Amino acid sequence: MTAPVSVSPVNSKSLQDWLPCTRVRVPGKVILSGEHAVVYGAPGLACAIQKYAFAKVTSNKMYGVHLKVPEFGIDQQFSYLQLSKLAQQTQSRHQQFLNNTKLLSSVVLNPEEFFAAAIGASGLVDLLSNLHALNAGPTTGSTAGITIELTMDLIAGGGMGSSAALVAAMLAASFKHLGQPLTLAELIAKTTQSEHWQHGRSSGLDPYVCVMGGVQQYQKGFGERQILKLLVPCYLVTTGKPLSSTGECVEAVKQQGFPRSLWDQFCTVQQNLLNGMHLNQQTDMLAAIQANHRLLHQINVVPMAVCKFIDSIESYGGAAKVCGAGSVAGNHGGLVLAMGVDQSVLEQLALSCGYVVQEMLPDLEGVFYFN
Repeated sequence: MTAPVSVSPVNSKSLQDWLPCTRVRVPGKVILSGEHAVVYGAPGLACAIQKYAFAKVTSNKMYGVHLKVPEFGIDQQFSYLQLSKLAQQTQSRHQQFLNNTKLLSSVVLNPEEFFAAAIGASGLVDLLSNLHALNAGPTTGSTAGITIELTMDLIAGGGMGSSAALVAAMLAASFKHLGQPLTLAELIAKTTQSEHWQHGRSSGLDPYVCVMGGVQQYQKGFGERQILKLLVPCYLVTTGKPLSSTGECVEAVKQQGFPRSLWDQFCTVQQNLLNGMHLNQQTDMLAAIQANHRLLHQINVVPMAVCKFIDSIESYGGAAKVCGAGSVAGNHGGLVLAMGVDQSVLEQLALSCGYVVQEMLPDLEGVFYFN
């Protein structure tokens, strides 16, 4: 369990640096190769995409945090005590999960408490409380709290890293607004804390790639940005929100007790894909994507309906794979990465299944401050 992060004392200079409004954008991500294997220490290859979570933070005279997240129907005022208690309760339930005394599904009760707990565990409460004690704030002289508004054009629960992007945007904007901007490492660490609650044992890939941007090879908490030649066109196909969460998929795979040799195969496939990307060799990339799909099918995270769709893409000479956790229940598998087939053909195949196609456009900036 990660301990709450401490913050340094507020000083008068930081108060003078406050802005009336602070806005931040954080990209989502897709996993190109290594999903599930990255949890077991294998390398993963992921790309930040030009779909985003947005945070807007303003000052208010209410004592606490007013949180607005229209995507989840959240519009609520939280006191600092509520935020701290929700953080403690969520951390406690997560520890019980790690001790095998509570199910993962009971760690995060709802999106409202998830975001509130992420605020409470981040150090923001201490920072805001210090400001209130000083009875000072930006331009108003008596500001006591903040309003946080979160929006996105990501697909929730579809493999785009929406929870990591939203939390990263929320914390980046809030800390900057309070005159104490986070370093990239601090933002990744604070965001990863809440990802553990969501996924049980997060590899940390989502926060890292969303914050850093670009194409990253990630392993055991460390990433290496990849400088690549022009890539062949890649597409993202939305097959529908999975019935099982990422954490539930990870736990289901864990329960099957696959040998280390299987995760070594994921490593080989990921390296083959990366080599093909560096050389811009489409044939090698297609072969690696096809091999990755078969490995994911082997660990039982690709719904049958999605398998049939991928088979149809391969019949046209292309390749595709789920680029998230997949699903261990239902017919929807979240996002599917596809390449090697004409876009018009792909759109026709997707239409017949009720799926939606969009071009995958990499984001090279990562967290971006508008102010």
